[in-house]
Amino acid sequence: MGGKYQIQEGDSLWRLAQWFYGDGRLLRVLVEINYLSNPDHLVVGQELEIPYVTYRHQVAAGDTARKLATHYYNDELKAPVIEVANHAGQRDLVVGEWLLIPDLANAGHHTVVDGETWAVLAERWYGEPGLWPVISVANDMDSTDPQPGQVLARPLLNRRQRVVAGDTLWDLANQNYGDGGVDRTLTLVKMVAAANLLPDPDEITVDQVIFYPSFELA
Repeated sequence: MGGKYQIQEGDSLWRLAQWFYGDGRLLRVLVEINYLSNPDHLVVGQELEIPYVTYRHQVAAGDTARKLATHYYNDELKAPVIEVANHAGQRDLVVGEWLLIPDLANAGHHTVVDGETWAVLAERWYGEPGLWPVISVANDMDSTDPQPGQVLARPLLNRRQRVVAGDTLWDLANQNYGDGGVDRTLTLVKMVAAANLLPDPDEITVDQVIFYPSFELA
């Protein structure tokens, strides 16, 4: 989950990106959102904003969804959470690929209201209705939709969106975060580009999936 972090002796942005995100290459997320002019110069006690970016795991030989679920969740039955989040339910994991690991330990909570189904919640929270098993499995429930008044754990997983013709990263950032003005939107565009390892924010392609970092839930 996003939050604040105070720099400690020996910290580097690469190390922090590995710690929070599982992938040091995502250090540019921290650079952009914190307006760091010199990423190599960190001061002990300096406070950084840490957007939530879903943790990454690079598949090693012998990894399976069940083994990863045991490692990250201490429960192999949570394997579908990882499989669904990565569209890997009907295929083998590939050595070297990067997987998203939804955060169940810091899940928020949501009280179901009339009209909310698994698919509705998955679309709202994650941008894709087919991701609903992430929620149901995390709550130890089956495919039967939840009932109004029921309190659900809300796993943390970055919202995603598939690019369509005419989209720009600027427009997508405004849609996802709201229009906070030119300067703030520019920062968010750079942050989103960094989170998706895009070398050029102006170059996105149709059908590309964009993941949006998020901030602390209210």
